[in-house]
Amino acid sequence: MKLRPVLLVAVALAVLAPGARSAPRPWTIADILALKVVSDPQVSPDGRWIACVVQELNADSSDYQTDVWLAPVSGGEARRLTGSPVADENPRWSPDGKLVAFLSERPRPGVKPDDSADEGKRQIWLIRPDGGEAWLLSGAKGGVSAFEWTRDGATIAYLSKEPKSDERKKKEKDKDDAWTPRSMYAWNRLWVMDVASGKAKQLTSGDLHVSGFSLSPDGRRIAFAGQPTPLIPDRFKSDIYVIAASGGTPVPLVTLRGSDANPAWSPDGRWVAFQSQDGRGDDWYTNDFLCVVPAAGGPVKNLTASFDESVGGLAGGRFVWTPDAGSILFQAQQRTAQHLFRAFVDGAPVQPLTSGPELNAAASLDARGATLAFLREDSEHPRDVWRMDFPGGTPARVTDANPVAREKLAFKKQPVTWKGADGWDIEGLLITPPDWKPGRRVPLVLNVHGGPAGTHSSTCTVNSRIYPWPLFAQQGWAILLPNPRGSGGYGEAFRAANVRDWGGKDYEDTMKGVDAMIERGIADKDRLAVCGWSYGGFMTSTIVTKTDRFKAAVVGAGVTDEISMTFTSDIPEFTRSYFKAWPWEDPAFYVEHSALLHVDRVKTPTSLVHGQSDDRVPTSQGWEFYGALQRVGVPTDLLLLPRQPHGPREPRLQRATQQWHLDWLTRWTLGAERVPAPLPGRKARPASGTGAGH
Repeated sequence: MKLRPVLLVAVALAVLAPGARSAPRPWTIADILALKVVSDPQVSPDGRWIACVVQELNADSSDYQTDVWLAPVSGGEARRLTGSPVADENPRWSPDGKLVAFLSERPRPGVKPDDSADEGKRQIWLIRPDGGEAWLLSGAKGGVSAFEWTRDGATIAYLSKEPKSDERKKKEKDKDDAWTPRSMYAWNRLWVMDVASGKAKQLTSGDLHVSGFSLSPDGRRIAFAGQPTPLIPDRFKSDIYVIAASGGTPVPLVTLRGSDANPAWSPDGRWVAFQSQDGRGDDWYTNDFLCVVPAAGGPVKNLTASFDESVGGLAGGRFVWTPDAGSILFQAQQRTAQHLFRAFVDGAPVQPLTSGPELNAAASLDARGATLAFLREDSEHPRDVWRMDFPGGTPARVTDANPVAREKLAFKKQPVTWKGADGWDIEGLLITPPDWKPGRRVPLVLNVHGGPAGTHSSTCTVNSRIYPWPLFAQQGWAILLPNPRGSGGYGEAFRAANVRDWGGKDYEDTMKGVDAMIERGIADKDRLAVCGWSYGGFMTSTIVTKTDRFKAAVVGAGVTDEISMTFTSDIPEFTRSYFKAWPWEDPAFYVEHSALLHVDRVKTPTSLVHGQSDDRVPTSQGWEFYGALQRVGVPTDLLLLPRQPHGPREPRLQRATQQWHLDWLTRWTLGAERVPAPLPGRKARPASGTGAGH
């Protein structure tokens, strides 16, 4: 399959030609999906190169592929290191810098790509940084999800899923394949492999699922995070263990209440850093801290106890030790931004390494600790790799993955604030049309984020694969992205403020934001629409049961029936954590917070989007609300996305999702209201309604 080239150019070489520039061009959905996404920067041990991953559409736009690229730290053109029509990712330099190991789904030699016995598609491959053919290193039957080199480069430790037994494969072939949930658990096992011979040894087994690990500097021991099952709620029962690389019985190192995960061994071998709730409980909304424990065992030291936000930030992030073993780098959400920080083993105050409105993530240091590479983006600029001299240098961009974005319209997310419920200060982000002038009222779409501990942040506006925000803005819409109570980035108390109050004061915070946009002459009160995904879908379905001020709504993968949701989801304890009761313990509370059971109040034309392989919010949630809306005569429709989990992954279904939002919200908010015929025996409700019943 022929691949279109990706051009990555260092900023130092990006010189604008003199003369007038043409006017920025508008975006299309195809343009949005064609944007390349950069991730996982890894500085070479000598600090000269940065390996990173670039995701782009494949040749026929049917899927995304990822390849490993190398960019010179000093500036200059980057080059593609790997190229295949499948995923090449997770680059990791060998300690001497002579090899780059990476994970790839390319076919294993001698195994047909369609061989049903080939469960382990993702394996470790090696390539020289100066190019040439990659060669296969691992042959794990369950594939490889993560790996790490020992300091001498002789050994690699990795995680692999326990493959199906021969007996299970035979039963499936014979269609004698009845199953129980426990029999289908996907256990992660820890392995070590000799790089020279390729021989591998399994270290863990039984009722112990490994989620992360780290090698000691001498390569003789491995610290890992283990939990009793692979089930997501059991991460709150995760502890830190140590096992000999030669094999043996895992020895518990940290057994605090709640989650203890993501171990990282210090370069001097004295400490193991890890992410922890520090024994403070097992709720989903409490802070996670950066802690250390002596590698030989002993008391845990919390390095971020006075840092009021969860370490890890958006999309997790990794802990990076400085070579002197005196400090650890981490990332954390800070209001609508995300920054890199430095925590000190001696207990000195946490030190910020970046500042400003941007999102910074995925730190990586060279062997001397002199060069820091990381990812950065803001609302007007797609994500790229940046670098700075550590610790106090000036950030400079290294890659330019999407030069085409400079030829098109940019959409800044402007911070806005207002008073929410109880007079609380609430913040959000506002996108306005390119030609908007103060005082000109425009239609407004309200978008509620997921979580509920998610955050609307300064991610690049045009790089959204669910919502086509550029197209809304180009058509004259403003977009309000509120962070009501319950959102991340504002401290633990703010994040916990919607416990037993979903759709309560967070709803008031959100509606007061809409009111503020109307009062400030931005939004037209008669042209309002609302949408949201996941918890945002819950809020959208709740909003239309509380007010008819919105002309149109789209519920994306939303929870609409809390009772049926609780035990059909893969995270039942999540609801229990926020509601402080199971459905049988407080059924009235669950009824109160289920939009399905108040559907008779809905007047707003409301459609739904749902993935058919969604384990987080099962597809039945969409079907339930869709069926109920039909029966009460509210204009509705349901878009189902085959094969998709909790959010569309395939480009063509992302395109369908974006077009669905654009068409439905535009049709009912700005266009003629064509009410479909009601089901037999039901009277259709009018789709209008501008009451401010909030």
